[in-house]
Amino acid sequence: MVFPGRFSTGCLRCRQRKVKCDEARPSCRRCCIYGKPCPGYTDQFQFRHRGSQPSASSTGATPSVRAGATAGKKQGQANNKAPDVRRSSPHQSPPMVVKIEQGWQGEYQQEYQQQQQQQQQQQQQQQPEQAVQQLLPWNQAVVRAPDPSYDDVSLFYFVRRFVSPNPADGFPGHLSFLPSLYDARSRGLLEAATLSVAQMAAYNKFGGDRFQMQSYRNYGRAIRMLQDMIRSEKSATDDKVITSVLLLCTLKDISGEGLGDPGEHAPGLYYLIEKRGPEQIATSRGAELLFLALIRLQVYSFLHDDDTYVDPGSIATAWGAFDPLLRALSMMSRTLSLRNKLLGSLSSSSSSSSSSSYLDPLEQQQQASVLQSCFETLDDFHQWDAEAATYWQNTFEGRAMPTALGEVASPPLGVAQHYDVETACTIILIRSERLILLMSMIAFHYYQELGLTTGQHDNDQDHNTTVMEGPLAECVPVLEQHVGMAIDDILASVPYALGDVGPGGVPASLAHDGAAAIVIVQSIRLVASCALASAGQLQRATEVLARLNGGIGIRAAAGLREDDAVVGGSRWVREQKFLRERIARVEGGEAAAGMAGVMTTTTPTTATTIPTASTPPVAGVGMSPNPNWSPNSSPSLAGDVFAPPYVG
Repeated sequence: MVFPGRFSTGCLRCRQRKVKCDEARPSCRRCCIYGKPCPGYTDQFQFRHRGSQPSASSTGATPSVRAGATAGKKQGQANNKAPDVRRSSPHQSPPMVVKIEQGWQGEYQQEYQQQQQQQQQQQQQQQPEQAVQQLLPWNQAVVRAPDPSYDDVSLFYFVRRFVSPNPADGFPGHLSFLPSLYDARSRGLLEAATLSVAQMAAYNKFGGDRFQMQSYRNYGRAIRMLQDMIRSEKSATDDKVITSVLLLCTLKDISGEGLGDPGEHAPGLYYLIEKRGPEQIATSRGAELLFLALIRLQVYSFLHDDDTYVDPGSIATAWGAFDPLLRALSMMSRTLSLRNKLLGSLSSSSSSSSSSSYLDPLEQQQQASVLQSCFETLDDFHQWDAEAATYWQNTFEGRAMPTALGEVASPPLGVAQHYDVETACTIILIRSERLILLMSMIAFHYYQELGLTTGQHDNDQDHNTTVMEGPLAECVPVLEQHVGMAIDDILASVPYALGDVGPGGVPASLAHDGAAAIVIVQSIRLVASCALASAGQLQRATEVLARLNGGIGIRAAAGLREDDAVVGGSRWVREQKFLRERIARVEGGEAAAGMAGVMTTTTPTTATTIPTASTPPVAGVGMSPNPNWSPNSSPSLAGDVFAPPYVG
């Protein structure tokens, strides 16, 4: 047996290529330049034998290497074997037995042992994150580290992108408490719900049917456990239970099933909030859970025209006087209730033109009362903008303050503003509430106008004229102007909510942009379906939805379309269709009247124009649309006096 010379400590590929290895750890640069993965380094060396081939055998878990007969020995002569030389690895790898010849032992054993000691010291000095090379025979492949599991990949991606960091000032985020509740060693309800939504998010990002299959499997397991836990009085108030329901609602947004409609989860969510009571807002986690749950219930109420679950236990209404955040949710609850009362008795399609427009005095009185409440709620929105700025300044240090309507898209001259993610999301939500109320009042007006057109065939035009000459007709241009301002503010806040703009207006990126996207997706869908949105606003809203869908993986960002199975029959979609048809009909009538005036060279008859969001401003916030208007200048729907809009 002949020792080839100096021991080579290079990687396997460099030794095979017979090039000098730079011995970089964990992989050498020569292999990278060569374009092949570095197989790593081994702890043993080989011997070249004369007259015989090396053979390797392994018994049990301890590999052994048997050397052939030495040169100069006669064939058939018994081989004298030396005792086994064993060595152990500090990393608990299997011990290795090297069987050597007695003739070689005295000459090379000491150098061999020194070589092994040096290699062991090098391994102990390596960083913990580096791969530790195991003591393997040279006839076995280097073992790669195992790939992370599907659960680990999906959890890491979901938490990093769809869970907001835990803020130090207690501002509600999106599931910021989830890492502290999740227990990887447990297989409970929260863990099943988290894995379900995380695997669906990973499926949208990376593909792979296994992610989707595992998501549905965990969803079914979570539903079964949730049903059992809700029956228990003790476990129903646990934070993990309501968090699991919110996660299952988030799964609807990410998967696109029902286009984010909470659907079957709304009754259970309402029951859990009411069961937990007002004391749940005493902790930051409980307040965030309540905040997210109320948003989900209000989405359900809007899509289904059902305000049954809008404010469980009147918690938001009772505590809204002390907390502007809860007051904003309380105003949303009031908006949805007023919307249902205002439009509940009216036809919601253009086919209602065949119905009679007569109302008895009691119905007129009820409509007048609801309209009065709508104007008061608009005043509350205006007042909230002013009070929230002071509350933000005193409570949330370092955060930008909410501004008045129109000042997000068009800030005052000389004011450089930047909104943090949470404040931008709050502005989007509060502007969405105002947009729903404004559009409901405008739709009510044009439904009434349609009734007037039908009633002109009757003999009682004075009754219908009374309906049209009320204060609401004079306020419609201002309401439509504020619709455009609300939409502008929503779209202007999106870059701040998604982290595209940093302090000073510099471009930035946000790792957890999915957390904000989950909160604002329904608001952007609202804008994209609004009949009074301008062409530019619709284009911007469509681009944002495309990003939420394709870039972030929220499949519910598909817009509110008439062909949607879930929202196609909703009152909002029918209203927008009616308003578009009404606008097209009025604009067509104006065009025809204009052409007739040109042909006859006479003054054309002026037709009533429905202003769009691009109508020039006619009045500012806090002003009556007509400076000469007085409460007694025209009768209202019920003959009572209306206060001018936006007067505090």
